Amino acid sequence: MKKNIVFILLLAVSTALPAKNRMSIHEDNYHFGYVSAGAGYTSLSYQSKDISATGGLGYLFGLGYEFRRHNFWVSAGLQFQHLSSKLSVEEYTYTPSTGGMDDLGRTVSAYHYTINQRDEQSWLTVDIPVMAGYYNNGFYCGAGFKVAFPAITSDKIRGTYDIDAEYDKYIGTISDVHYYTSYPYKGESSRYKLRPMASVVGEIGYDVLSSMGTNDVICHMLKIGLYAEYGLRTIKTAPQAQQLTVNPNNITDVKINPYLATAAGSHKWTVPYFVGLKVTYMIGGSRSATATWHKGCQCYGY
Repeated sequence: MKKNIVFILLLAVSTALPAKNRMSIHEDNYHFGYVSAGAGYTSLSYQSKDISATGGLGYLFGLGYEFRRHNFWVSAGLQFQHLSSKLSVEEYTYTPSTGGMDDLGRTVSAYHYTINQRDEQSWLTVDIPVMAGYYNNGFYCGAGFKVAFPAITSDKIRGTYDIDAEYDKYIGTISDVHYYTSYPYKGESSRYKLRPMASVVGEIGYDVLSSMGTNDVICHMLKIGLYAEYGLRTIKTAPQAQQLTVNPNNITDVKINPYLATAAGSHKWTVPYFVGLKVTYMIGGSRSATATWHKGCQCYGY
């Protein structure tokens, strides 16, 4: 809420600036370098009824180049982004290939593990965003795409699992065999490989602050806008692990693997998305001799 109030106040102040103080760039090419930072809500979108996801804090930092001419602009850059999500997998069953002996010395043909799993995911990506758009009277909007390369993936797994034992001399399975039931699970951070991702991106906002440098050639600008992105390509990759790794000498000693890296999760359509505020500082100008520079005035460029 505080961020929204600050944003509205900045818009009000900027709108109050006299229109005559704005610099005209309708006939000139303008080049800017920029540094940007942002934060917002991020999560994953799944096409599965058995999976639910809640989001977390996401943030980004980038730098790049923006070109402006008339009322149009295009930009490209390098961006570092942190994404997070909490994935919950409803109760599912996994059966190892072999059974064994139970704690009472009886032969078990198979053990069936019923798992409730919650993955806390955290990713750091290196992105290449490209955007183009339109601006007028201080307001701007744009859209484009980006390619993201996962650099670091981390997955903390929490949950519970039950064990049912199946005996050849009985029909069906026997649940709650002795102590084989309701084990809590808290795993260490796991890492896995994800293939590069592609997303559509969009931004809309306002050039809230702008000023000329002392040499009347350099222009400084500050943009604040709403930034959003949505994945076009599923982040899944080839299965890298079984859903459950069981110690053959101790059936209660298990490791639950990241769901997205398993055979069960790798075939699901899974894409990230992000919505938040983005602040961009720009510095640049025009080499054109026809540029209309006004000493001490705003340089919004309209």
